[in-house]
Amino acid sequence: MALVIGMLFLSFILLVLGKAVPKLPPEVCGLLLETGIDNIAALIEELGVKTKAIYLPSSLARDRPRAFIPLHSNGSRPEITKALPQRLIARYGASPEDIGLLISTIGSTAAGMLESKPGATATELESALTSLFTGRLGVADGTKVICHHNHIKVEINKPRIESGASWSHHCLGGPLATVVASIAAEAWDKPITIKQEEQLNGKYYIELEVSR
Repeated sequence: MALVIGMLFLSFILLVLGKAVPKLPPEVCGLLLETGIDNIAALIEELGVKTKAIYLPSSLARDRPRAFIPLHSNGSRPEITKALPQRLIARYGASPEDIGLLISTIGSTAAGMLESKPGATATELESALTSLFTGRLGVADGTKVICHHNHIKVEINKPRIESGASWSHHCLGGPLATVVASIAAEAWDKPITIKQEEQLNGKYYIELEVSR
């Protein structure tokens, strides 16, 4: 029951954020983002989930990009090749343990703020992220994207959202990484995981891995 109430509250925050951003100053957008982050963190910690999230494009999550958190892990990443049912607890395979949480994140809402879906190139992803972070949300001063094979490296200049070391950070990544991973998954139309994050000298570095 606590999980259901929490998810309803989180959905309300994401809905408000998506509709109100064009009318709100960056400071208020930041507060709404942080509120959503705190509620996701509380839910993940309450469930005690430790596995890393897989960011899915809308083609695999039915309506918009979402994060899928496997509830069981044998050390390998689940292969998700077909759309999951639009449920909080979703099954992705035939084994009884092939289940996980399919959740909306701040990245799910952020992806919907873009005027169009970016293509699977460094240039288009960089343009989309810069437009979002500097224009719509006002939470950073710019981005730089480099792609090499199935790895995407993103550099965010002067981020204005803190990335704490919470329980949910291990599963979902930091708030900026969550947004980047969601939009990249949509652009590449493939599952994506966050491999590494680091904040250094006024910049935030994120490395993503695209499923082959």
